[in-house]
Amino acid sequence: MSKQEIIKPQTTIATFEKPPKENPQSPTSNSSSSRTQAQTLQENKELDFTDKESLEKYLKQNYPAFYENFELSEYLSRGSVGQVYKGLYKANKRQVAIKIIKNRFGKNSKDKEKINSRILQEMNISTKLHNINVMETYVHSKINDDYNFCVLEYGKNGDLEFFVRNLLKRIIISETAVNYFGKQILDGLEYLHKKCKIVHMDIKPGNILIDSGLSAKIADFSVSCSYSNFEPENLVKFPFVGTGKFIAPEIIAKANMKIKEAEKIDIYSLGVTLYCLFYGKHPYNLHEVPGKDYEKILQQIHKEKLEFPKERKISNLFKDFLEKTLEKDYRKRIGIREALDHPWIKASKAIFDEKENLGCLENFLIKLITDNIANFNELIK
Repeated sequence: MSKQEIIKPQTTIATFEKPPKENPQSPTSNSSSSRTQAQTLQENKELDFTDKESLEKYLKQNYPAFYENFELSEYLSRGSVGQVYKGLYKANKRQVAIKIIKNRFGKNSKDKEKINSRILQEMNISTKLHNINVMETYVHSKINDDYNFCVLEYGKNGDLEFFVRNLLKRIIISETAVNYFGKQILDGLEYLHKKCKIVHMDIKPGNILIDSGLSAKIADFSVSCSYSNFEPENLVKFPFVGTGKFIAPEIIAKANMKIKEAEKIDIYSLGVTLYCLFYGKHPYNLHEVPGKDYEKILQQIHKEKLEFPKERKISNLFKDFLEKTLEKDYRKRIGIREALDHPWIKASKAIFDEKENLGCLENFLIKLITDNIANFNELIK
């Protein structure tokens, strides 16, 4: 069987209808105010989109159609290739996140091409995803040659890391809470792999957003890959992408994998995520290894045993689940269906039943973080 490189999805952008540009030859145009492309790019480099007033002015000049559909409210954060605002989708009065993305990042033309390809790839993938445990992308559109914007579902409680550290004021969370979020991430992964044939490649707490109903949603598809054009037995080499200590060892080792085993890449990252949430550190004693020293990370994973610190009480079922998801050899690691059928994950039904019965998110959250859901505790004994 010949090996193949994973195919990237086609890059297309959904756009709104924009007003026609003014004809430079028209007598109504002001030639003295025209700018060269180089001048325009130089101005764009100097724009500070953390300032709402500057962004609003820029959008009104370059993309007035934006305000027919959306309103900006407050600045939220800066990402690797863009800045995020909270806003309003006028069509349904829904709160949304609006991400302004700069196209021309990178020190040289090769870097710029690579990053622009990632931006377009995320646009192409994310606008096609519709699942309760995947962050919804409503619109991806081009402002001009320098900027795009996308409108996303608003994660009121931030990402999972922010939720735990800033809202719950904790470093670690209860086994009940880990199970509650883990089940939802798994449901999202099942949708991505079984229905969409997409491997996320970067599952971590920072890419799991929590909405106002305490639902977990997988976000950020900038390094994701589509494998819909491959047969299950095809051998491929997935790109070396992801985040340091969350990357599966087979990706660091640049292994040739069968497409049917692609889901195990995300399963490993899920295992790391749940371990970190419960213990407050990475498995395989990786906390002392630099995050980008990939050779040392791989050596450490293969050298160390998976440990379960005695200072935290852990159920045997959860321990077994972590051992199976953090298996070093992906060929022996469990897949998504096996993970969903694991008794520890199946016990989550008691948690979701409690949430529905209580009808009060505040009371449910208290029970969740204090391991105080009796039926769940009985099931995992």
